[in-house]
Amino acid sequence: MVLKLFRMLMPRDDTFVAAFAKQAARTVDAAHVFRAMLEDPANGAHYTELRRIEREADEINRATIRSIHRSFITPFDRADILTLTDALDDVIDRMKDAGRRLTLYKVAVTPQMLTMADCIIRACERLRDGMPLLGDISGNARALGAMCEAVDAIESEADRALQSGMDALFDGGDTNSPGHKLMVQMVYDGIEAVADRCEDVTDLIQAVMVEQV
Repeated sequence: MVLKLFRMLMPRDDTFVAAFAKQAARTVDAAHVFRAMLEDPANGAHYTELRRIEREADEINRATIRSIHRSFITPFDRADILTLTDALDDVIDRMKDAGRRLTLYKVAVTPQMLTMADCIIRACERLRDGMPLLGDISGNARALGAMCEAVDAIESEADRALQSGMDALFDGGDTNSPGHKLMVQMVYDGIEAVADRCEDVTDLIQAVMVEQV
């Protein structure tokens, strides 16, 4: 309670909020490249670009961690800042992993995979637009809550697309070998992990809101 009051009295440090916004913007860039990769998986330039964006995001993450150790007063708990920056970084890491699976297994991209990728773009855009609101959590509580609900709803859309893809894969009409089906499932799992990580970010934000509001 005393630390919370102290933070309120100190001049606001926007360094971390700006870093979160920058990280979230990179997730949007990565999501568009990831969608393009699914649309044209034979084009290796997409995966190269995805890896470049991931390296940029890693550097933002490292800079944020360095700032945590240098800052005397942070806008909210240091552990929450660390967890949030890592979660944003993981969104792109999961995209890179899913892209690697697609490149490795060379399975056909399904309409459901494209739908999930579209969901990821929308979720990342919501996160990008919501990050600046962390500069005033109490004042922006309603907008932050709406953002979290929107991302959760989008993740549910991705889950429905995943279920549709799984139904089509294992409904008996697909004559591919069990090994091939396993590779397709692993690509689906990789894409699902990206959407799940977007939802994880909103869960972290909601936890911070509980402490701050």
